[in-house]
Amino acid sequence: MNISYSQISDYCNELHTLAKNMKDTLENVTNISSKLQNKEAWSGNAANHYAEKIHAVTSKFEEIFIELENSILFLASCAEGYKAIDENVIREICSNLKITEPNLNTSSIFK
Repeated sequence: MNISYSQISDYCNELHTLAKNMKDTLENVTNISSKLQNKEAWSGNAANHYAEKIHAVTSKFEEIFIELENSILFLASCAEGYKAIDENVIREICSNLKITEPNLNTSSIFK
C-alpha cells in the first residue's frame, strides 16, 4: 500500500471537515425552509410543496452525518491500531537485529 499513517490522519480530518460543511449547508437550507413554512418569504401551494421536499431530505441527514462521523472515527482508530502493531513488530525486529528503529511516519519501508 502506498499510504502513510499521517496521510490517513489527514484524510480523516479532511472527511470530517467536509461532513461538517455539509451539515452547516444543510442547516442553512433548513433555516430557509423554515422561513417558507412560516410564510415569511413565500406562501402558497408551491411554497408548501418545496418546504415538504426540503424537510424530506433534511430529516434523513442527521442520521447520515452520524454514520459518516462514525465511519471516519472507525477508519482513524483502525489506522492507529495498525500503526501500533507495526511499531511493535518493527521494534521487535530492530531489537533482534540490534539496529535503530525507523520512524513510521517518515519511513519509506512500507511504500
